[in-house]
Amino acid sequence: MKKLIILLTAIALTSCNHYTTDNNSESQAVLNTDKEFNDYCAKNGQAAAFVKYADSSLIALGEGRLPIRGIEELKQDYAKRHDSNKLAWMPERGEASGNMGYTFGWWKYYTKTRAGHDTVYQGDYVTVWKKQKDGSWKYVLDGGNDTPAHNKF
Repeated sequence: MKKLIILLTAIALTSCNHYTTDNNSESQAVLNTDKEFNDYCAKNGQAAAFVKYADSSLIALGEGRLPIRGIEELKQDYAKRHDSNKLAWMPERGEASGNMGYTFGWWKYYTKTRAGHDTVYQGDYVTVWKKQKDGSWKYVLDGGNDTPAHNKF
């Protein structure tokens, strides 16, 4: 699993040599969508955000589990969770060309241990985006890795 995430991240990062200062309006739109996705998650919860921003054919990768395939499977997965934890992320880089794009960034997951102690998990992520017929962007592939502690945001 981690090898797949590393491979996808390497492909995304090496296929383009632009950072967020890229003037491409589609690249900026993908970055803005990822930031809006994070804001929506903060206001409406993880389940609502991940369903709202998902393409119907999405694949969601997760640590220690099989990939989630399609929006209906995603909805079923979130229906099983009783999660009041907080997930936040910040895209660092992104690019788009035509109807496909990617973002790469850093995430933090705030939760409590079974003993009730606050804890934070941290990592990086890559999200692949597909432009929809209405001009909006939805994610088609999302995954990430745990990393050592970071102060990326």
